[in-house]
Amino acid sequence: MKLLIRHARIADPRSAFHGKSCDILVHEGVIERIAGAGEISEKDAVVFASNCVVSPGWMDMRVNFREPGEEQKETISSGQDAAAAGGFTSVLLMPSVQPPVCSRGSVEYIRSLANGHVTEVFPAGTITDKREGKELAEIYDMQQGGAVMFTDDKRFLQNSGLMVRALQYAGNVNARLISYADDSYLSGANLANESGVATALGFKGSPAIAEVIAVERDLNLVRYSGQPLHFAGISGREAMEAIRIAKLEGLPVTAEVFIHHLLFDDSMLNDFDTTYKVKPPLRSMTDVEVLREGVIDGTIDVVSSDHAPQDIESKDVEFDYAAFGMSSIETVYSSLRMAFGDSLSESRLAEVLSIAPRSIAGVAVPTIHQGAKANLTVFHPDEKWTFNLKNSKSKGVNSPLFNRELPGVVAGVINGRYSVSR
Repeated sequence: MKLLIRHARIADPRSAFHGKSCDILVHEGVIERIAGAGEISEKDAVVFASNCVVSPGWMDMRVNFREPGEEQKETISSGQDAAAAGGFTSVLLMPSVQPPVCSRGSVEYIRSLANGHVTEVFPAGTITDKREGKELAEIYDMQQGGAVMFTDDKRFLQNSGLMVRALQYAGNVNARLISYADDSYLSGANLANESGVATALGFKGSPAIAEVIAVERDLNLVRYSGQPLHFAGISGREAMEAIRIAKLEGLPVTAEVFIHHLLFDDSMLNDFDTTYKVKPPLRSMTDVEVLREGVIDGTIDVVSSDHAPQDIESKDVEFDYAAFGMSSIETVYSSLRMAFGDSLSESRLAEVLSIAPRSIAGVAVPTIHQGAKANLTVFHPDEKWTFNLKNSKSKGVNSPLFNRELPGVVAGVINGRYSVSR
Protein backbone atom coordinates (compact mmCIF):
# COMPACT_ATOMS: atom_id res chain seq x y z
CA MET A 1 0.00 0.00 0.00
CA LYS A 2 1.13 3.52 -0.81
CA LEU A 3 0.50 6.28 1.73
CA LEU A 4 0.47 9.93 0.71
CA ILE A 5 0.95 12.79 3.15
CA ARG A 6 -0.09 16.01 1.45
CA HIS A 7 1.03 19.56 2.18
CA ALA A 8 3.22 18.52 5.09
CA ARG A 9 5.56 20.95 6.81
CA ILE A 10 8.66 18.94 7.64
CA ALA A 11 10.10 19.36 11.14
CA ASP A 12 13.46 17.61 11.05
CA PRO A 13 16.57 19.74 11.62
CA ARG A 14 18.73 16.96 10.17
CA SER A 15 16.82 16.88 6.86
CA ALA A 16 17.40 18.97 3.74
CA PHE A 17 13.61 19.43 3.66
CA HIS A 18 13.38 20.94 7.15
CA GLY A 19 10.84 23.76 7.30
CA LYS A 20 9.60 23.11 3.76
CA SER A 21 6.03 22.25 2.73
CA CYS A 22 6.11 18.98 0.83
CA ASP A 23 4.20 15.93 -0.29
CA ILE A 24 5.59 12.66 1.08
CA LEU A 25 4.91 9.31 -0.58
CA VAL A 26 5.52 6.18 1.50
CA HIS A 27 5.61 2.74 -0.12
CA GLU A 28 6.32 -0.54 1.66
CA GLY A 29 7.64 1.24 4.72
CA VAL A 30 10.08 3.47 2.81
CA ILE A 31 9.90 7.15 1.90
CA GLU A 32 9.71 6.70 -1.85
CA ARG A 33 9.45 10.34 -2.86
CA ILE A 34 9.42 13.84 -1.40
CA ALA A 35 8.32 16.70 -3.63
CA GLY A 36 6.85 20.17 -3.40
CA ALA A 37 3.36 20.50 -1.93
CA GLY A 38 0.76 19.42 -4.48
CA GLU A 39 3.28 17.87 -6.86
CA ILE A 40 2.69 14.19 -6.11
CA SER A 41 -0.42 12.68 -7.66
CA GLU A 42 -0.80 8.95 -7.01
CA LYS A 43 -4.20 7.55 -7.86
CA ASP A 44 -3.59 4.31 -5.99
CA ALA A 45 -2.23 5.98 -2.84
CA VAL A 46 -4.20 6.29 0.38
CA VAL A 47 -4.13 9.86 1.71
CA PHE A 48 -2.81 9.49 5.25
CA ALA A 49 -3.06 13.16 6.22
CA SER A 50 -2.92 16.64 4.73
CA ASN A 51 -2.13 20.18 5.87
CA CYS A 52 -0.07 18.84 8.74
CA VAL A 53 3.40 18.74 10.26
CA VAL A 54 5.64 15.67 9.94
CA SER A 55 8.61 14.93 12.16
CA PRO A 56 10.82 11.88 12.72
CA GLY A 57 8.86 9.42 14.84
CA TRP A 58 8.83 10.35 18.52
CA MET A 59 10.38 8.26 21.29
CA ASP A 60 9.10 8.28 24.87
CA MET A 61 12.02 7.68 27.24
CA ARG A 62 9.96 6.64 30.26
CA VAL A 63 6.89 4.43 30.20
CA ASN A 64 5.44 1.82 32.54
CA PHE A 65 3.29 -0.80 30.82
CA ARG A 66 2.80 -2.93 34.00
CA GLU A 67 3.26 -6.33 32.31
CA PRO A 68 4.13 -8.73 33.81
CA GLY A 69 2.50 -8.42 37.22
CA GLU A 70 -0.23 -5.78 36.96
CA GLU A 71 -1.90 -6.39 33.62
CA GLN A 72 -5.18 -4.98 34.95
CA LYS A 73 -3.52 -1.55 34.84
CA GLU A 74 -1.80 -1.88 31.45
CA THR A 75 -0.44 -4.56 29.16
CA ILE A 76 2.38 -4.12 26.72
CA SER A 77 -0.14 -4.30 23.89
CA SER A 78 -2.50 -1.68 25.33
CA GLY A 79 0.49 0.49 26.20
CA GLN A 80 1.75 0.27 22.63
CA ASP A 81 -1.70 1.25 21.33
CA ALA A 82 -1.72 4.25 23.66
CA ALA A 83 1.81 5.20 22.62
CA ALA A 84 0.90 5.12 18.94
CA ALA A 85 -2.17 7.27 19.64
CA GLY A 86 0.13 9.75 21.39
CA GLY A 87 2.47 9.91 18.39
CA PHE A 88 5.27 7.64 19.62
CA THR A 89 6.89 5.12 17.30
CA SER A 90 9.15 3.83 20.06
CA VAL A 91 9.31 3.79 23.84
CA LEU A 92 11.83 2.98 26.56
CA LEU A 93 10.09 0.58 28.93
CA MET A 94 10.99 0.81 32.60
CA PRO A 95 12.09 -2.42 34.33
CA SER A 96 10.01 -1.97 37.49
CA VAL A 97 7.47 -4.71 36.79
CA GLN A 98 6.80 -7.80 38.90
CA PRO A 99 9.34 -9.40 38.85
CA PRO A 100 11.77 -6.66 37.75
CA VAL A 101 13.61 -6.91 34.43
CA CYS A 102 17.02 -7.88 35.77
CA SER A 103 18.11 -10.79 33.54
CA ARG A 104 18.63 -11.50 29.86
CA GLY A 105 15.66 -13.85 29.87
CA SER A 106 13.30 -11.19 31.18
CA VAL A 107 14.52 -8.70 28.56
CA GLU A 108 13.93 -11.20 25.78
CA TYR A 109 10.49 -12.01 27.18
CA ILE A 110 9.50 -8.33 27.05
CA ARG A 111 10.76 -8.04 23.48
CA SER A 112 8.80 -11.11 22.41
CA LEU A 113 5.57 -9.65 23.83
CA ALA A 114 6.15 -6.37 21.98
CA ASN A 115 6.92 -7.74 18.51
CA GLY A 116 4.90 -6.72 15.46
CA HIS A 117 3.50 -3.36 16.58
CA VAL A 118 3.89 0.05 14.97
CA THR A 119 5.39 1.28 18.27
CA GLU A 120 8.71 -0.42 18.99
CA VAL A 121 9.53 -1.25 22.60
CA PHE A 122 13.10 -0.90 23.85
CA PRO A 123 13.44 -2.53 27.28
CA ALA A 124 15.51 -0.99 30.04
CA GLY A 125 17.17 -3.33 32.50
CA THR A 126 17.84 -2.71 36.18
CA ILE A 127 21.16 -1.42 37.49
CA THR A 128 21.00 -3.58 40.60
CA ASP A 129 19.65 -7.07 41.06
CA LYS A 130 15.90 -6.96 41.71
CA ARG A 131 16.20 -3.15 42.15
CA GLU A 132 17.38 -3.82 45.71
CA GLY A 133 20.45 -1.55 45.58
CA LYS A 134 22.74 -4.24 46.96
CA GLU A 135 24.68 -5.70 44.02
CA LEU A 136 24.93 -5.07 40.30
CA ALA A 137 22.52 -6.80 37.97
CA GLU A 138 23.62 -8.70 34.85
CA ILE A 139 24.09 -5.56 32.79
CA TYR A 140 26.15 -7.07 29.98
CA ASP A 141 23.88 -10.12 29.59
CA MET A 142 20.81 -7.90 29.49
CA GLN A 143 22.46 -5.70 26.90
CA GLN A 144 23.13 -8.77 24.77
CA GLY A 145 19.45 -9.67 25.10
CA GLY A 146 18.32 -6.26 23.84
CA ALA A 147 18.27 -3.88 26.83
CA VAL A 148 19.39 -0.42 25.70
CA MET A 149 19.63 1.48 29.03
CA PHE A 150 19.80 0.63 32.71
CA THR A 151 17.96 2.11 35.65
CA ASP A 152 16.41 1.16 38.97
CA ASP A 153 13.52 3.40 37.87
CA LYS A 154 12.44 5.61 40.79
CA ARG A 155 14.82 4.14 43.32
CA PHE A 156 17.92 6.25 43.84
CA LEU A 157 21.05 4.14 44.28
CA GLN A 158 22.09 5.44 47.70
CA ASN A 159 25.32 3.39 47.84
CA SER A 160 27.90 5.70 46.24
CA GLY A 161 30.49 2.94 45.92
CA LEU A 162 28.05 0.71 44.07
CA MET A 163 26.97 3.59 41.83
CA VAL A 164 30.52 4.43 40.77
CA ARG A 165 31.19 0.75 40.03
CA ALA A 166 27.99 0.67 37.96
CA LEU A 167 29.16 3.71 35.99
CA GLN A 168 32.59 2.17 35.39
CA TYR A 169 31.19 -1.21 34.39
CA ALA A 170 28.62 0.37 32.08
CA GLY A 171 31.39 2.39 30.46
CA ASN A 172 33.34 -0.80 29.76
CA VAL A 173 30.42 -2.31 27.83
CA ASN A 174 29.23 0.95 26.23
CA ALA A 175 25.99 1.03 28.20
CA ARG A 176 24.21 4.13 29.52
CA LEU A 177 22.74 4.46 33.01
CA ILE A 178 19.72 6.51 34.07
CA SER A 179 19.67 8.10 37.51
CA TYR A 180 16.51 9.11 39.33
CA ALA A 181 17.85 11.74 41.72
CA ASP A 182 16.08 11.49 45.05
CA ASP A 183 17.77 11.06 48.43
CA SER A 184 14.99 9.06 50.07
CA TYR A 185 16.31 9.79 53.55
CA LEU A 186 15.38 13.40 52.92
CA SER A 187 12.38 13.16 50.60
CA GLY A 188 10.35 10.83 52.79
CA ALA A 189 6.90 9.82 51.57
CA ASN A 190 6.96 12.18 48.55
CA LEU A 191 3.34 13.18 49.12
CA ALA A 192 3.81 16.82 48.22
CA ASN A 193 6.45 19.46 47.65
CA GLU A 194 7.74 21.11 50.82
CA SER A 195 5.81 24.38 50.60
CA GLY A 196 2.88 26.29 52.02
CA VAL A 197 0.59 23.96 50.09
CA ALA A 198 1.90 20.89 51.92
CA THR A 199 1.59 22.68 55.26
CA ALA A 200 -2.01 23.69 54.54
CA LEU A 201 -2.88 20.12 53.56
CA GLY A 202 -1.25 18.68 56.66
CA PHE A 203 1.45 16.80 54.74
CA LYS A 204 5.08 16.45 55.67
CA GLY A 205 6.65 18.08 52.64
CA SER A 206 9.25 16.54 50.37
CA PRO A 207 12.05 19.13 50.00
CA ALA A 208 13.67 19.87 46.66
CA ILE A 209 17.04 19.60 48.41
CA ALA A 210 16.61 15.80 48.29
CA GLU A 211 16.83 16.03 44.51
CA VAL A 212 19.66 18.57 44.54
CA ILE A 213 21.88 16.50 46.86
CA ALA A 214 21.33 13.39 44.76
CA VAL A 215 22.11 15.25 41.52
CA GLU A 216 25.28 16.75 42.97
CA ARG A 217 26.41 13.37 44.32
CA ASP A 218 25.99 11.78 40.90
CA LEU A 219 27.65 14.70 39.12
CA ASN A 220 30.68 14.19 41.32
CA LEU A 221 30.70 10.48 40.46
CA VAL A 222 30.52 11.33 36.75
CA ARG A 223 33.40 13.78 37.25
CA TYR A 224 35.38 11.05 39.03
CA SER A 225 34.60 8.17 36.65
CA GLY A 226 34.44 10.08 33.38
CA GLN A 227 31.39 8.04 32.40
CA PRO A 228 28.14 9.45 30.96
CA LEU A 229 24.89 9.60 32.93
CA HIS A 230 21.32 10.52 32.12
CA PHE A 231 19.20 12.23 34.79
CA ALA A 232 15.46 11.51 34.65
CA GLY A 233 12.63 13.36 36.33
CA ILE A 234 14.33 16.66 37.12
CA SER A 235 11.62 18.66 38.89
CA GLY A 236 13.23 21.72 40.53
CA ARG A 237 15.16 24.79 39.50
CA GLU A 238 18.21 24.11 41.72
CA ALA A 239 18.76 20.62 40.31
CA MET A 240 18.39 21.95 36.79
CA GLU A 241 20.89 24.71 37.45
CA ALA A 242 23.39 22.16 38.78
CA ILE A 243 23.03 20.22 35.52
CA ARG A 244 23.39 23.40 33.49
CA ILE A 245 26.70 24.17 35.21
CA ALA A 246 27.89 20.57 34.73
CA LYS A 247 27.17 20.78 31.01
CA LEU A 248 29.11 24.04 30.74
CA GLU A 249 31.97 22.24 32.48
CA GLY A 250 31.82 19.57 29.79
CA LEU A 251 30.58 16.66 31.89
CA PRO A 252 28.88 13.94 29.78
CA VAL A 253 25.41 14.33 31.30
CA THR A 254 21.93 14.67 29.85
CA ALA A 255 18.62 15.49 31.51
CA GLU A 256 14.94 14.67 31.18
CA VAL A 257 11.79 16.26 32.54
CA PHE A 258 8.40 14.59 32.89
CA ILE A 259 5.58 16.29 31.00
CA HIS A 260 3.46 17.01 34.10
CA HIS A 261 6.28 19.04 35.68
CA LEU A 262 6.01 21.43 32.72
CA LEU A 263 2.25 21.84 33.07
CA PHE A 264 1.13 21.61 36.71
CA ASP A 265 2.31 23.05 40.01
CA ASP A 266 1.63 21.94 43.59
CA SER A 267 -1.49 24.10 43.87
CA MET A 268 -3.29 21.30 42.01
CA LEU A 269 -3.23 19.31 45.28
CA ASN A 270 -5.50 21.73 47.15
CA ASP A 271 -8.53 19.47 46.62
CA PHE A 272 -6.61 16.30 47.61
CA ASP A 273 -7.04 15.04 44.02
CA THR A 274 -4.94 11.88 43.86
CA THR A 275 -4.60 12.24 40.08
CA TYR A 276 -1.91 14.81 40.84
CA LYS A 277 0.01 12.56 43.21
CA VAL A 278 3.23 11.96 41.29
CA LYS A 279 6.84 11.20 42.05
CA PRO A 280 8.76 13.47 42.26
CA PRO A 281 5.98 15.73 43.54
CA LEU A 282 4.71 18.73 41.64
CA ARG A 283 6.80 21.75 42.60
CA SER A 284 6.12 25.51 42.57
CA MET A 285 5.10 27.57 39.55
CA THR A 286 8.57 29.13 39.65
CA ASP A 287 10.04 25.65 39.18
CA VAL A 288 7.64 25.00 36.30
CA GLU A 289 8.69 28.19 34.55
CA VAL A 290 12.40 27.48 35.03
CA LEU A 291 12.01 23.96 33.65
CA ARG A 292 10.21 25.34 30.61
CA GLU A 293 13.15 27.67 30.03
CA GLY A 294 15.47 24.68 30.34
CA VAL A 295 13.61 22.81 27.62
CA ILE A 296 13.86 25.75 25.26
CA ASP A 297 17.53 26.54 25.90
CA GLY A 298 18.68 22.90 25.81
CA THR A 299 19.61 22.34 29.45
CA ILE A 300 16.80 19.77 29.45
CA ASP A 301 17.43 17.35 26.57
CA VAL A 302 14.29 15.22 26.69
CA VAL A 303 10.61 15.47 27.59
CA SER A 304 9.00 12.15 28.50
CA SER A 305 5.51 11.10 29.56
CA ASP A 306 6.43 9.13 32.70
CA HIS A 307 3.31 7.16 31.71
CA ALA A 308 2.13 5.42 34.90
CA PRO A 309 -1.36 3.97 34.35
CA GLN A 310 -3.35 3.03 37.43
CA ASP A 311 -6.71 1.37 38.01
CA ILE A 312 -9.51 2.96 40.04
CA GLU A 313 -8.69 0.88 43.12
CA SER A 314 -5.19 2.39 43.21
CA LYS A 315 -6.29 6.03 42.93
CA ASP A 316 -9.76 6.30 44.49
CA VAL A 317 -8.45 6.04 48.05
CA GLU A 318 -7.15 8.43 50.71
CA PHE A 319 -4.30 10.57 49.41
CA ASP A 320 -1.68 8.93 51.64
CA TYR A 321 -2.48 5.50 50.23
CA ALA A 322 -3.00 6.38 46.57
CA ALA A 323 -0.52 5.12 43.98
CA PHE A 324 1.81 7.58 42.28
CA GLY A 325 1.56 8.59 38.64
CA MET A 326 -0.52 9.80 35.74
CA SER A 327 -1.70 8.11 32.56
CA SER A 328 -0.10 10.57 30.17
CA ILE A 329 1.38 9.06 27.03
CA GLU A 330 -1.58 9.99 24.81
CA THR A 331 -1.48 13.67 25.76
CA VAL A 332 2.21 14.61 25.72
CA TYR A 333 1.93 16.71 22.58
CA SER A 334 -1.22 18.48 23.72
CA SER A 335 0.42 19.14 27.09
CA LEU A 336 3.41 20.68 25.36
CA ARG A 337 1.07 22.92 23.37
CA MET A 338 -0.62 23.94 26.61
CA ALA A 339 2.69 24.61 28.35
CA PHE A 340 4.52 26.41 25.56
CA GLY A 341 2.07 27.49 22.89
CA ASP A 342 4.18 28.58 19.91
CA SER A 343 7.28 29.35 22.00
CA LEU A 344 8.60 25.78 21.52
CA SER A 345 9.71 25.64 17.89
CA GLU A 346 8.97 22.61 15.74
CA SER A 347 12.73 22.11 15.38
CA ARG A 348 13.15 21.98 19.17
CA LEU A 349 10.09 19.72 19.43
CA ALA A 350 11.77 17.21 17.11
CA GLU A 351 14.89 17.39 19.26
CA VAL A 352 13.24 16.71 22.63
CA LEU A 353 10.76 14.09 21.39
CA SER A 354 12.73 12.25 18.73
CA ILE A 355 16.39 13.02 18.17
CA ALA A 356 17.71 13.39 21.73
CA PRO A 357 15.86 10.40 23.24
CA ARG A 358 17.22 8.05 20.60
CA SER A 359 20.71 9.53 20.66
CA ILE A 360 20.90 9.12 24.44
CA ALA A 361 19.49 5.58 24.31
CA GLY A 362 21.91 4.64 21.55
CA VAL A 363 19.30 3.61 19.01
CA ALA A 364 19.02 4.67 15.36
CA VAL A 365 17.67 8.18 14.83
CA PRO A 366 15.30 8.39 11.84
CA THR A 367 15.45 11.27 9.40
CA ILE A 368 13.18 12.42 6.60
CA HIS A 369 14.74 11.92 3.18
CA GLN A 370 14.03 9.89 0.07
CA GLY A 371 14.96 6.24 0.43
CA ALA A 372 14.90 6.28 4.22
CA LYS A 373 12.75 4.00 6.31
CA ALA A 374 9.50 5.80 7.07
CA ASN A 375 9.51 6.40 10.81
CA LEU A 376 7.19 9.38 11.09
CA THR A 377 4.85 11.21 13.43
CA VAL A 378 2.13 13.30 11.79
CA PHE A 379 0.36 16.03 13.74
CA HIS A 380 -1.81 19.15 13.51
CA PRO A 381 -0.63 21.94 15.88
CA ASP A 382 -3.72 24.11 15.56
CA GLU A 383 -6.50 21.53 15.70
CA LYS A 384 -8.27 20.59 18.95
CA TRP A 385 -9.75 17.42 20.39
CA THR A 386 -11.38 16.14 23.56
CA PHE A 387 -9.71 13.32 25.47
CA ASN A 388 -11.89 10.94 27.49
CA LEU A 389 -12.14 7.39 28.75
CA LYS A 390 -13.95 6.28 25.60
CA ASN A 391 -11.29 7.34 23.12
CA SER A 392 -8.31 6.55 25.37
CA LYS A 393 -6.30 3.52 24.27
CA SER A 394 -4.68 3.03 27.67
CA LYS A 395 -6.24 1.08 30.52
CA GLY A 396 -5.22 3.83 32.91
CA VAL A 397 -8.01 5.87 34.50
CA ASN A 398 -5.68 8.47 36.03
CA SER A 399 -5.36 11.30 33.52
CA PRO A 400 -5.93 14.88 34.74
CA LEU A 401 -6.87 15.84 31.17
CA PHE A 402 -9.96 13.67 30.75
CA ASN A 403 -12.98 15.53 29.37
CA ARG A 404 -11.00 18.63 28.44
CA GLU A 405 -10.62 20.19 25.02
CA LEU A 406 -6.93 20.00 24.19
CA PRO A 407 -4.80 21.81 21.62
CA GLY A 408 -2.69 19.86 19.14
CA VAL A 409 -3.85 16.67 17.45
CA VAL A 410 -1.69 13.68 16.56
CA ALA A 411 -3.01 12.36 13.25
CA GLY A 412 -1.03 9.13 13.35
CA VAL A 413 2.30 7.37 13.02
CA ILE A 414 4.11 5.37 10.36
CA ASN A 415 6.80 2.86 11.27
CA GLY A 416 6.86 -0.17 9.00
CA ARG A 417 3.10 -0.22 9.35
CA TYR A 418 0.83 2.69 10.15
CA SER A 419 -1.66 3.73 12.82
CA VAL A 420 -4.26 6.50 12.66
CA SER A 421 -4.72 8.26 16.02
CA ARG A 422 -7.65 10.66 15.66
